[in-house]
Amino acid sequence: LYFLIIMLSALELDFKLCVFSGTIAAIQFTILAWYLSNKPSPIEAIESFSFFPVYLGTSALLFISGHTAGLITNQIKKGLIKHYRAQSERNEIQKLFGQQISKEIVDELVDNKYEIQSRVRFAAIMFLDIRNFSIFAQNKSPEEIIAYQNNVFSFIIEIINENKGIVTQIMGDGLMAIFGAPIEHENDCQLAVNSAFEINKELSRRNKEGLIPETIIRIGINAGEVVTGNVGTSERKQYSVTGQPVIIAARLEQINKELNSVILISDSVYKRISLAEEPKYHQDVVIKGIPNPITVYQLV
Repeated sequence: LYFLIIMLSALELDFKLCVFSGTIAAIQFTILAWYLSNKPSPIEAIESFSFFPVYLGTSALLFISGHTAGLITNQIKKGLIKHYRAQSERNEIQKLFGQQISKEIVDELVDNKYEIQSRVRFAAIMFLDIRNFSIFAQNKSPEEIIAYQNNVFSFIIEIINENKGIVTQIMGDGLMAIFGAPIEHENDCQLAVNSAFEINKELSRRNKEGLIPETIIRIGINAGEVVTGNVGTSERKQYSVTGQPVIIAARLEQINKELNSVILISDSVYKRISLAEEPKYHQDVVIKGIPNPITVYQLV
């Protein structure tokens, strides 16, 4: 019965309660054994208590059991608290970045005890847009539009996640993704370009097999030093990426329309990647608000 009480007290995961239960059990058992062993004529049912010193060992065992249960429950409690804190951190990161962030990135941030602080870092930025989306949506119901967006963006986001990128914004007909923040990798520009190729390949397959309405995309990728950090209130924050490289990446996506291309990258990206085939062509373009012309390369 005493050991059962100690085990039940352990369910509270309270070290002090376990020690208290073990101590009280040991004291009570000692007093009971001493009292019964000193009775003049112990009844048969309690004759086993007639030799008191033997039961001091049992009392000691009860005392030790209480402390042992306390130590075990203390370790279990620490493990649960650690797991809870890790899960809370994961939830905070998930809330900050949205559901577009991959589990691997979340785990890496938690494992590295990463604190999202405003800082300047080098990163590759991708802008993707669905061509003629407004025309497509004109005669469609809201349900049809949402279903189409889910079908297209689901595999696009999955590919970006697989290449260690993070989707920071989803606009109705496009998205923005960053490679190299908040976790830096040695080949973020290459990962961004790989994503673009894989997205275009998968889109072509789905178009060919009739899995989605005929869809054409435009992708612009640039790289450079950007400012990253949290923007918003304590209740609602968003991971923000700003700077001239972001503006250039957005403009490259738009220039695809002028050049009738699908994937354009800047010179800062081109210098940091390897390609199986040389770009189809390159040229200098002038971007409003940018003092110097930007050399762009058409990959598709």
